Amino acid sequence: MLDIMRKNASGWIVKILFAVIIIVFVFAFGMSGLNSTGDPVLATVDDQVVTRAEFEAVYQRMAESVSRSNPEVSRDQFQTPEFRKMVLGDLLSRKLLLSEADKLGISASDKEVFAGIAAQKAFHDADGKFNKEHYAAILRQNRMTPAQFEADFKNQLIMGKVRAAVAASAQITPDQARQMFDWVGEKVRIDYIQVKSAMFVDDAAVSDADVKAYYDANKERFKVPDRIVLRELVFTPVELAKHQQVTDEEVAAYYAANQASMQEGEQVKARHILVMVKDSDSKEKKAEAKKKIDEVLAKAEAGADFAKLAQEYSEGPTGPSGGDLGWFGRGAMVPPFEQAAFDAAKGEVVGPVQTRFGWHVIKVEDHKEGSARTLDEAKDEIRLQIAQEKASEQVQDLLDQSLDRLVSGMKLEDIAKELGLAVTTTEPMPADFMTQAYGVAPEVAEALKGLAPGKAHESPVAINGGYMLVEKAEDIPASYMELDKVAPAITNMIKAQKTAELANNRAEEIHKALLADPAAAEKTFERKIATSDPFDRQGNIPDLGMSRELADAAFAAKDSAWLPKVYTVGNSAVIARLDQRIPAPESAWEGQKDFWMDQAGNVYKQELLAAYMDQLSKNATIEITRPDLLK
Repeated sequence: MLDIMRKNASGWIVKILFAVIIIVFVFAFGMSGLNSTGDPVLATVDDQVVTRAEFEAVYQRMAESVSRSNPEVSRDQFQTPEFRKMVLGDLLSRKLLLSEADKLGISASDKEVFAGIAAQKAFHDADGKFNKEHYAAILRQNRMTPAQFEADFKNQLIMGKVRAAVAASAQITPDQARQMFDWVGEKVRIDYIQVKSAMFVDDAAVSDADVKAYYDANKERFKVPDRIVLRELVFTPVELAKHQQVTDEEVAAYYAANQASMQEGEQVKARHILVMVKDSDSKEKKAEAKKKIDEVLAKAEAGADFAKLAQEYSEGPTGPSGGDLGWFGRGAMVPPFEQAAFDAAKGEVVGPVQTRFGWHVIKVEDHKEGSARTLDEAKDEIRLQIAQEKASEQVQDLLDQSLDRLVSGMKLEDIAKELGLAVTTTEPMPADFMTQAYGVAPEVAEALKGLAPGKAHESPVAINGGYMLVEKAEDIPASYMELDKVAPAITNMIKAQKTAELANNRAEEIHKALLADPAAAEKTFERKIATSDPFDRQGNIPDLGMSRELADAAFAAKDSAWLPKVYTVGNSAVIARLDQRIPAPESAWEGQKDFWMDQAGNVYKQELLAAYMDQLSKNATIEITRPDLLK
């Protein structure tokens, strides 16, 4: 197991320490029933095929799903062969699992399918119940029919049953869990000499010739891609609200009719310390938890810094932030916790309070009484609300009127002027950006990109909250940024490269001396040698920065000899050696044993599933017939 842990440290360690659960929604794969007659075959697995259309549709949905949940991921990352191979690999795994389910006689009934779909919160209304209209609307947004989605959901259930059957054989022992606890919880200190790049700024001169040479050699980095400028006529309640007239009388009437919603409830700002305990725990464990919380309460009542106590003792997710819960109102916390917090005075420490999560000590830092907003305080919000309500009733009518005029050949500017609306002109933007900017489908973005300047898209474009009519204003061809505009940035880049090189050269000299005659060199550089605070395998080294490479080398070191290479950490070159290993704290094991048993069990299940899928792949005949489509 430790081999698996070492190989996958960068992935699973983060998931364990921060409880990250990555869920790819079934929409990313909703392709059951796709008609791909005559389409090129991308790959085959035994007697099953993956067509180009099937792959491209799943690829687009996967990219959209990842983009929605991770906006920081750029579109360029979705264009890489690695991402496309990942999508294909998932498709092939699906086909292998479904084929295996068929051999094993594993299926899912219609009753299971509909119960599973009805349980999806994405399809629930405000009352928490499955809403058929909401369900259909979400499927339309994802360009799927109920038949496609339900067929694919059934496949998901079947595959889940196969995975569950495989994982059921995973048995973990306390010794294996303890291995994981020890490995994750171990820390080290290092001795190090840091050579900062900033020390060589005065030695890193950059000439105009250097800048010009860099620009010529890297010109593509300074290329501005093809861009387009659009004119838009937007039909959403938010946009059309700007053109609505709302009288003071309407605002006053709305305020009078909705005074209950103008109430701002009582709020408390608090911190807490949690010692976790479950009803299923043994009497001994419950007694131990109660003893611990009583000791914490005594320290808090004696005047100890509550935030520091939380960082040291709290077993809840807010522990690292000093137990800070921020402001919360009634209904946000479980009843016993809420009652204690709202009954306490500002600055008071109360507890121990028992909830289903365990024992709490609470410190109330501030208290705000409930109050009703006056008409003057609420009028702007009310005016906007009324304007949007009026506008929502006009969206379809104004859109229909605009479409009639568009079909007759009118320009957007003239349509807007005639209907009392306003056209907006976008800033120049890459055409590929439209998918992210507006949430439109890739094929719509391509259609807009292909418009001739002055031409309008023939149909409304669906956007969040409504629609828009779009007209191409201008095509701006690709061009290179002028040298004088990028020269400062290039100068900084070259200077950074030169200072880093000079720092590394100096560090190599020191490193060579330390390896040749450690005792003499350590005496020479004694004042430069520092010792870090403890750090874990994540590689965030205090006072140096993040370096997984250096952390891995430190944890792998067998003795305190200087490590065999110089490491780049941030803007420094670093020579290091292992100073001290610090085992995972023995005192934490008993309190966290159940957690690590669960985590080790999950890792073992993943290993079993991976081995199972690997065996299925080895026993299957898989052929990538069109590798060019993955590039």
